[in-house]
Amino acid sequence: MWAVTGMTLTMAEGDYGISLPVTVSGATMTDNDTLRFTFLTVKNGDTILEKEYTPANNSVSLEFTEAESALFPPQTYLYRLDWYQDGAFMCNVIPEAVFKVVDKA
Repeated sequence: MWAVTGMTLTMAEGDYGISLPVTVSGATMTDNDTLRFTFLTVKNGDTILEKEYTPANNSVSLEFTEAESALFPPQTYLYRLDWYQDGAFMCNVIPEAVFKVVDKA
């Protein structure tokens, strides 16, 4: 299950198939826009996973598959959310935030 505190995202180890709705305000997005989540090991570290979505009404639903979830053993990671339009970078919606995966126990 997802938990959100400010910009920090937390999930339990092995969770998948649960959607986290994310809405971007301050701009009107179209079918030409893409929101890209990038999950990193550490700041400026290796990319573990990138997920791209086309927003509907400025919203997307972040969701992991079982295989994607398996990429994240319990520990703290970073993520960012970038906006692209027609493939061109527009801005960092979230330049850097914490993504925690907690031990299921």
